[in-house]
Amino acid sequence: MPYFDQISQDDYGKPHKNAAYGYLARTHLHNAQYDSGSWSMAVTACDQVINSGKNALEANFEDVFKIANNWGSEYLWSVPSNKEGGSIFPGASLENRGWGRYNGWGYFAPTLELYESYLPEDNRREATMLKFGDTFTYFGESRRYWSTTNLTGFQFKKYLEPYSYPDAQHLNGNGDHPTTDLNLPLLRYSHILLMKAEALIMQGQDGDAPLNEVRERAGLAPISGATMSDLKYERRAEFAGELFGRYEDLIRWGDAATVIPNALHGRIHSDKSDPDSPYVIEEVWPARPQFDASIYNVWPIPPLVISTSEGTIQQNEGW
Repeated sequence: MPYFDQISQDDYGKPHKNAAYGYLARTHLHNAQYDSGSWSMAVTACDQVINSGKNALEANFEDVFKIANNWGSEYLWSVPSNKEGGSIFPGASLENRGWGRYNGWGYFAPTLELYESYLPEDNRREATMLKFGDTFTYFGESRRYWSTTNLTGFQFKKYLEPYSYPDAQHLNGNGDHPTTDLNLPLLRYSHILLMKAEALIMQGQDGDAPLNEVRERAGLAPISGATMSDLKYERRAEFAGELFGRYEDLIRWGDAATVIPNALHGRIHSDKSDPDSPYVIEEVWPARPQFDASIYNVWPIPPLVISTSEGTIQQNEGW
């Protein structure tokens, strides 16, 4: 396959070499749960991307989620989107009914646990989510965040840029299908760096260099002797609110059984239209003791696949 910079603009969004290497690395990363030799193969695949010199981190974390950088240096794979098609995830993350300006759905609400997981000096927190009272631009106007419908008192900010323009030039006119011109990232160069760091650490090797490249962009001091605890922090902070990441991470690390069942909380203000009103901490989603990691560490196999296999393929245990 060609590198991305070798294809025409008409072919943007089609497979290219570094995207393939990136997903190969991801495959090896997950296979390493069962075959430790896959760690070194994950490093090799990551190095194919890194050593090509075709990709780099955007200088500022928040710039990754701007329309102008849909195909920027950090791009490896995304859901190509536009006003008439593509991902509706930005609209599903927007305040329900969009403060009367656009029909956001408000289905994805960050939790207090996520907000408090960030180090205060980590600039990714403010780029990733809004809390009550934060200033942002909406339809060309500066406003302070409040919400009468949000469950937790927080909203994802990563996908707000298309809603910042005064003339809605980047939005689908039909708010019931809220696509925008912002691509939804699925695989970024920072994934490559952190996958390499994880694979090195898991082999008892030095993963500091790729991990620190991600940290330094976030405004954090470099560390030495990076551990899996350090790696887990970076992945959560870097990819919060993005698709296909956190759940897979928890399963791969063996952490799902101790993390997923826990109750989740919000910071709820007494007057939801006043960002300066007092707030209390409330349980928004109760504990889920019914979560069984021995079952839900894999997805069910589709019934059609099982039936057409004529008994060769059996359903995963517990489903």
